[in-house]
Amino acid sequence: MNTILIISSNEKDKNLLSEIFRNLGAEAVFSQTLNDALAIFEKTRPKAVFICDEENASTNVKIREILRIAPFMPIIVLLKERDASKAVAYMRMGAFDCGQPPWTEESIAPLYKKSLNISGTALDLSKPVSAKERILIYFFVVSISLFAGFMIGRHYVLRDMEKRRMPDLIELPYSHPSGITFDKKGILISDWFTQSIYSHNISDFKISKVVNFPDITPASIAAAESNLWILTAGGAAEKRLLDKKFTPVSKTKTANRNMAGICFDGLYFWTADFKNNLIKKHYNNDELTELETHKYPGKTIAAFTCDSRFLWIVDENLKELVKFPLDSPGTPVSKKEIKEYASRTLRITAIASKDGTIWLAGEDREKGVLFRHNAE
Repeated sequence: MNTILIISSNEKDKNLLSEIFRNLGAEAVFSQTLNDALAIFEKTRPKAVFICDEENASTNVKIREILRIAPFMPIIVLLKERDASKAVAYMRMGAFDCGQPPWTEESIAPLYKKSLNISGTALDLSKPVSAKERILIYFFVVSISLFAGFMIGRHYVLRDMEKRRMPDLIELPYSHPSGITFDKKGILISDWFTQSIYSHNISDFKISKVVNFPDITPASIAAAESNLWILTAGGAAEKRLLDKKFTPVSKTKTANRNMAGICFDGLYFWTADFKNNLIKKHYNNDELTELETHKYPGKTIAAFTCDSRFLWIVDENLKELVKFPLDSPGTPVSKKEIKEYASRTLRITAIASKDGTIWLAGEDREKGVLFRHNAE
């Protein structure tokens, strides 16, 4: 059983997290203070450290001191309130990731599983590091850095080769695409006419799976953590598991019928209202509680998506791809002509951003098409 260290002084949080990690098959060891946590490292090495971000708890000091004795230890900060700037600040300090409230087994499970892929390296606190040990640590860190550089370079080389193999425009075996998103295995595209979601292999674009929804018409889709969200033509938002059958989890009817897309930036959900030209920010909860509303300054929202840095809008009237920063949704930072609009019969209906590439899908001469643009 994997041991997880949790730093928290709140008994209610301890009981909640203890039950969650027990269900995940992990043994939770608790410490109230940083000193208690450091003492645990002298006896054992946990697989990961979860820090509850409590008021006046000096979370940044805890991150710094744990990384000092265990440089490769995955540290996950569990935030009490949704705060994107705070999450980014903690990750810049060395936190592996941040968990958003509410803390549930469903939201913590992906963080726990990701943390198991990284192994912490603890140092002995009882004696100073010798010159020989420093040399060994230095060469170990250099080796890890070189290997990481090689793997990153390999990733980009393979990604570029993959892009070159794929044609600029792909004709889809269905005619009415309505949404695009990505899971770990490939690209998912919904079609409103067949009421289905098609899973494609990203390498050759062959269909690997088809899931039909006889009771709903998918208008847009977005993958978020371990779930798939579907906006329906009837104005509902459905949360489903990213499993073989996209098993339903929850459903809310708060979404309106004018949604041009849904996306997840890593912390929050975003939607676009094409009828009223609005961009909306939502909490990451089952109800998609609305947090902010911004007026789109362009003409017509045909398709909408986001990534961890930007919002992207296909403006059908301007025939442009418009980019906005997440912290300023009303101020575009760039506009790029969509050359495919040279076909006067093209109607773009879906968009997604992935690894520096913008994927767009639509209908052209009663055929479904998919094409790509560079995000830069």
